[in-house]
Amino acid sequence: MDTILFNTSTRPGIRIYLLLIFFVFTYINTNAQEKDSSVINPLQIDLPVFDLPFMWKASKTGVLGDNFSMEQSLAVTQNIHRLNYHYNNRLWYNIIQPTNKKKKVFNRIAANVSAGIIDYAYTYYFVAFSIQWMHEEFHRSDLTLMGISSYDETYNRFTGGYANGSVSKVKDEDLIRLKREAPQKMVRSFAAGIESEFLLLRGLQRDNFFEKSKYPNILLNILLTNHAIGYVNQFRNSDYNASIDSMNKYGTSIADRDYVGWDFTPWVYDLHRPNEAYDARGIHPGGNGINRAIKTTDLNREELDYLKKMGRMQYLNYISPFMIGINRIPIGKNTTFNFAVRHYLNSFGYDLTTDFFVDHKGKQFLLSLHGYSSKNLFLPGIEMEWAPVEIRQSKNNNRWSIQPSVMFWMQPDDFYASKGNAGGLLRVKTAYSMNDQWKIYTTVEGKTKGWVAGNPFLDANLSVRAGIYARLRKKMKV
Repeated sequence: MDTILFNTSTRPGIRIYLLLIFFVFTYINTNAQEKDSSVINPLQIDLPVFDLPFMWKASKTGVLGDNFSMEQSLAVTQNIHRLNYHYNNRLWYNIIQPTNKKKKVFNRIAANVSAGIIDYAYTYYFVAFSIQWMHEEFHRSDLTLMGISSYDETYNRFTGGYANGSVSKVKDEDLIRLKREAPQKMVRSFAAGIESEFLLLRGLQRDNFFEKSKYPNILLNILLTNHAIGYVNQFRNSDYNASIDSMNKYGTSIADRDYVGWDFTPWVYDLHRPNEAYDARGIHPGGNGINRAIKTTDLNREELDYLKKMGRMQYLNYISPFMIGINRIPIGKNTTFNFAVRHYLNSFGYDLTTDFFVDHKGKQFLLSLHGYSSKNLFLPGIEMEWAPVEIRQSKNNNRWSIQPSVMFWMQPDDFYASKGNAGGLLRVKTAYSMNDQWKIYTTVEGKTKGWVAGNPFLDANLSVRAGIYARLRKKMKV
């Protein structure tokens, strides 16, 4: 279960403070990056239509069609935000053309405000296919891979019920089996919701750096990062345990109950107790079923201290020029770069990542350094993603391109591991351009055992995806 962006306990003073930061930094970023070419870039749409073997496994649970893979749900939500930012850019470039410094500042402030309002309204009031929907779909992925049926309650928007951030219709016996057979998958599923949010920000940052998309998404950067930090630290609230009592009072039927409750006290509880049976949680206060939600009073001192540490480390996610709309930083005549720090909670503890976006003489790549941490280990990893490279030009102007990505790592199997295991991932995306706007592509991704953000498989796996990509508008000077 999740509250998105600002929850109802956020104090007005904090909201005003964040808005002041937004206005100040919007002004600063107009002078802190490459010269603005005053160009509206093409609208991008990227949709993986097929994702195997995930879709095959989803069909086994009986929910194929309402259960998206991590790649698919992330793509759908990112496409919606791309639409918002592209058309807000077009709107404000026509209203306030950035022909001088003053107009440029007002153009960016106006676009960021209007785009931020739409982001907020869509997430809160429409819900389906929004960030909140994506968050819940990431939770469901590990359940799906274990053959466990579930329901994303954001779909209630279409059925007349209350649309909220909850995964329900999960049986107690399925959760007992999940904890017994794959405790790391259970732990990962609890943390996967905010994993999706950081991946969304990463995807938008890719667009802003590599495609120079100039998305007016400063408010989303601040609000979404603030949400993740607040959610991990939610256990500190004085009414946290009372909110669980209220949740339990609502969940009289097992089918109505969220499968985890608030995400991070269960995450740290099961991270530290991989061998404890799920039904050791005790009987639900309603008298039927298992008591799923974990209160702070259920945690021992070590678990509570570790969760406090993770809460503090979440603030590292603010460290990036992207947060304030600085998308490309020139260093020398031929090179631009940017960076972002990310703190992902996962199946064995956490991954502390720093992404470096680089453009040198038109050659673009993303280099990421990973630090994988469990109770006793901190192990290295490295990731490299290159820009697409054309490999064939045909007579009718259709062309092929290839885009490789590689990862190598040392990772612990679980929180108590005494040594790390070497592993890696290879991804190759091949695209065929049907014309200057539309492409079809396939992605083949193979990995060894290990955790990768955005990949639901903890075991070794080979996935194949196929989809469509479009750049629907040529560059337009204004």
